[in-house]
Amino acid sequence: MTDGTYVGPGPVATIPDDIVSSQERALELWDEIDGFVAGIPGPLRRVFLVGAGGSYLGVQAAQYVLDRHALTPSVAINSDEFYFRAPASVGPGTLVIVLSGTGNTPETIRAGEWARERGASVAAVTLRADGPLAQSLDTVFVAGTGNGTQLLLQLLALAVLKRDGVDVTGQLEALHALPAALLAAVEAFEPRAEQIATDMAEVPVTYVIASGPLFGPASTFTMCYLQEMQWLHASTINADEFFQGPFEVIDRDSKTIVFLGEDETRPMGERVRRFLTTYGGETYYVDSADLELPGIPAEQRGYVAPLVYAALVARLAAHYAAVRGYALEGRRYMWKVDY
Repeated sequence: MTDGTYVGPGPVATIPDDIVSSQERALELWDEIDGFVAGIPGPLRRVFLVGAGGSYLGVQAAQYVLDRHALTPSVAINSDEFYFRAPASVGPGTLVIVLSGTGNTPETIRAGEWARERGASVAAVTLRADGPLAQSLDTVFVAGTGNGTQLLLQLLALAVLKRDGVDVTGQLEALHALPAALLAAVEAFEPRAEQIATDMAEVPVTYVIASGPLFGPASTFTMCYLQEMQWLHASTINADEFFQGPFEVIDRDSKTIVFLGEDETRPMGERVRRFLTTYGGETYYVDSADLELPGIPAEQRGYVAPLVYAALVARLAAHYAAVRGYALEGRRYMWKVDY
């Protein structure tokens, strides 16, 4: 593979210096977000979380929280799937949250505009206040980084829970402790990230197995970072679906990555661990239980884990780029050809 941005193996990119500040800025928007959701007129009948590609994967953790705790039903759906499927429930009493980091994704812009025209309450989460998505909608919450967008999505989910009468005090306190905890976890993960990238950089097919709220970060790693930016064959497998077919390709020559969380779906990951210990080859486990998360109460570790993993996979990708020599900015087709 020679297309894209090949710069040759070299030192890994440094950890971004805005991890803490971008999350702290996002937290400052809580009152505005809470006021927006509380002010939606009439009964709230349904929530849609809409995005494409990495943004679709980015809403999965918030949707998991809504599934677990909200009385209001919710669904995460791809932008074009949302637009072309045109759910009949979209209208007054529906909250549609659209995510596009760049704010340029045409499918997401169209989805948000369609929902607004149907009378739904629509909020955008983006990195650019001057981007097309932000300009197309009345309610926009702007973050400084991807870590910030993840936090904003959680705040929107918590605002829905609060509207439903759920006490979100514990989650909010955990989110306020998260910026410093996440930075500590990222810094401690660096040697492990280097080890995984060095050993897995040229594996023919990279399988990453995850469950629950970690499925989004795991899929971001395989689809966005490995397929899109490194042109590696890769796939994320749900820990439960692993036993519905994918485990048949595992043998002693397999190399696999498993993400383990501390949420309610952890037993699914432990089942995978037992199988791989017996039948698999070299396996790298990234277990949130091993992470130091100072200031995060034990009962909230599973809740914040997907936000931490969103940062960890970015660092893992940076190490892959350093080992393989392909900068993460390289593309063959995206933004270069008509599609």
